[in-house]
Parts: sequence; structure tokens; C-alpha cells
Amino acid sequence: MDPKRLTGACLCGVIAYELTAMPGDVADICHCAQCRRASGAASLPWVQVPPARFRITRGVATAYASSPRATRWFCGACGTPLYMTDHENRSVGITLGTLDQPEQITPSVHGWLCERIAWEALDDILPRYDKAPPYDL
Repeated sequence: MDPKRLTGACLCGVIAYELTAMPGDVADICHCAQCRRASGAASLPWVQVPPARFRITRGVATAYASSPRATRWFCGACGTPLYMTDHENRSVGITLGTLDQPEQITPSVHGWLCERIAWEALDDILPRYDKAPPYDL
């Protein structure tokens, strides 16, 4: 995979962003209770990139410190969850559903299966981790 410049936005379009996806970037489906509550969905797919490969191109996201280690960023107008950062500034986790072309990134692993909702069927062969995957920042 060559580097891909991808764009995305919130539901109302107030906030837009771009990122450069590279081979080896981690894309996972998180089943933790925090992601579930933040997104309103059974699970939440993300891609993690270094901060230097992500930037907001329009608008200003609203921050919510969801844990001692992470801040979740969302649109204050429509509520769309957009991305998450860690306090050490090691990565940005971008929600795949907000990409203009979400099919450009395919998740490669499931994380936090210990908190998965039982009725969510998993019919793929992706690696699964009961808690945080070893790469999780």
C-alpha cells in the first residue's frame, strides 16, 4: 500500500480533517464500553496515525477527557465522534466512519472483546484480543 491522503468530516460538515495513511498503520475495531458509549454503536473502528500525519482543515473540535490517558474529540454542533488523542501525543485515533472513503482502510484486528456485546456477530478471521491489543496507545 502506498501512502494515502484521506479526508473526512463530521455529520454537519462544520469540522473536516485530513490524514495520511501508511502501510503498517494500525486499524482496529474496538469493543470497549467507552467506545460503545461515545459512538452509540456496538463497536467502533479506528485507525491510529502519528500526530504529524493528521490535521483539522476546517472548524474546531470539542474535547472530552474520557480517561486519564485519552481525550476524545467530537463536533460540538452535531456530536459526531471524530478522533481520540493520548496525553503523551503519540498517536491520533481517527474513527473510520467519519472518513469520506471509509473503504480505503480495512481494520485488521478486534480489541477489548471482554466488553463486546454478546449479540454482535463476528464472522471474520481477524485476530482478537480480550483486552487492549499489544499495539494500543
